[in-house]
Amino acid sequence: MGQIWLLAKITFKEGVRNRIIIGILFFAFLLSLLNLIFAQMFTYDLSKVSVDLGLSMVSIAGLAIIFFMGINLLSRDFEKRTIYMVISRPIARWQYVLGKYLGLILMIGVSVAIIGGFAAGSVKVIMHLAPAYVPPDYSWGIFGISLLFSFLSLLTVTALAQFFTSMMTSSYIALLLTACAYFIGQNVEIVRKMLSGSEDFSTFFRIFLEAVTWIFPNLSAFDLKTIAGYGLPLDTVSTIWSALYGIGYIGLILILTVFVFQRREVG
Repeated sequence: MGQIWLLAKITFKEGVRNRIIIGILFFAFLLSLLNLIFAQMFTYDLSKVSVDLGLSMVSIAGLAIIFFMGINLLSRDFEKRTIYMVISRPIARWQYVLGKYLGLILMIGVSVAIIGGFAAGSVKVIMHLAPAYVPPDYSWGIFGISLLFSFLSLLTVTALAQFFTSMMTSSYIALLLTACAYFIGQNVEIVRKMLSGSEDFSTFFRIFLEAVTWIFPNLSAFDLKTIAGYGLPLDTVSTIWSALYGIGYIGLILILTVFVFQRREVG
């Protein structure tokens, strides 16, 4: 565990020193200010829009960190061959994978906490300015749970990014595959539900679509913006199952990453 934590701290420090994260956090701060302006354009859905924009800001900033910095940190060891020095030490490859992943989620977790604070602050200000449009059952607790599920979605994408980076020799291909996986994960469940009652598609296409839903993560299951924005009751059982699904999927991807990395020639 000591080796894993050491790698995690090194990865975290590398990410914090990167100027990209400062730019992303500054961009998130600007979006918080813009939230105060944009939400005013939607009077009757003021609360819903402000919460949507706030939580979307967290997701966008988190994805930017993963795509523009996380994948670069993962692939740098291969491209600059510093991984030779790492695995030449008494560090198992599975420890390297877990250490890198833990470092990334620490970095993303700190970023989500900061950006989430900006988002909550902007939503609070908007609700204070227009209390008449705040849903009577609005809950900050559900807003916090929505923020945690946004973080869980980012952890899932991070696991996929590490998997593709460990498998590919090019960081650009890994970035492309991660972006495609994210897009599919966000939309595949919606497409499956839309086509479930249609008879216009072949059996092969239905089987293929069902296979895709099993291979790629259902990221829409982690989207609680509508529930948080409208102050709707949270289905506790469904929420717990969604959390367990996300944790289980991440665990599976990490196992596959270790399996691939164990067989990759790096020296």
